[in-house]
Amino acid sequence: MKFELPLDSPYNLARCALVFGRFPSDGTDVWIPPREVLPAQHLRLHVVEDEAILAIVEQNKDSRLTVRTHPPRPKYLSILKDRVTWQFHLDAPLKEFYRRAEKHSLFRPIIKNLHGVKPLRTPTLYEMAVIAITEQQLAYPVAVKMRSKLIEALGKKMIFEDREYKAFPTPPAVAACQVRDLRAMSFSTRKAEYLIDLSRKVALDGLNLEALRDRPNEEVAAVLTSLRGLGRWSAEYFLARGLGRSEIFAADDLGIQTLVGKYLGPGRRVTAAECQKILKPWGHYKRWVVFYMFCASRLGLIK
Repeated sequence: MKFELPLDSPYNLARCALVFGRFPSDGTDVWIPPREVLPAQHLRLHVVEDEAILAIVEQNKDSRLTVRTHPPRPKYLSILKDRVTWQFHLDAPLKEFYRRAEKHSLFRPIIKNLHGVKPLRTPTLYEMAVIAITEQQLAYPVAVKMRSKLIEALGKKMIFEDREYKAFPTPPAVAACQVRDLRAMSFSTRKAEYLIDLSRKVALDGLNLEALRDRPNEEVAAVLTSLRGLGRWSAEYFLARGLGRSEIFAADDLGIQTLVGKYLGPGRRVTAAECQKILKPWGHYKRWVVFYMFCASRLGLIK
């Protein structure tokens, strides 16, 4: 099965593959950079109604995204279109942000080098909630490594063209675990309890995280912080990365405080309140400011 997705804002799949291919990965999103005459690709194993389906995304000459699936499953066309559209954040308001950023001395060269780079959202909000729990109070590479063990142990797998692809575990798969199972994957007892509790609420108790997609920020935060293991940092992270709310960023994140303070503030790590004040003039584009500084720092574009 094959379908195309039009773009509403700048997007460069080849540049994304080159950038994100250098970041720590838990194994679910596979980026293949362009090589000679072959285009860049993004591959992701999705689980739809308990069936594993590989989505292979490329960008054609008129900038549309072309998606092929293996195996072809026309009955899932609508679901897969929605998932890929959501994951690639095709409605992200980058044009106006770029207009502002290109007038800023720090961001002008960053945007020139990273034009069209856009973060992926998670295909499901259950996955985003798990990511928020695993990354809370841990260094990013350490959390990614732990999560990769969860995916290896519990996610569905597929071999395609001699390569193995791994899907993010479903809520029932994690709900069936005991704390000792997750402890064996390097999770702390507390994080293991949080992940199992969340998964059982979704799989058994009817918690519908997908219903949060169009809800106001305050309502989303209230639902999330009512769950074990998800506090204010997690809620802000969920809103920014999971839902793509560009006016939100995790002000309590030490890495963000360091970046904002170093490049936009007094040259040192700032407090959450100072961080909010510094980024306030960016209005609805705060998340993009943080994202592009994060990418530029990791790639050595700013020092």
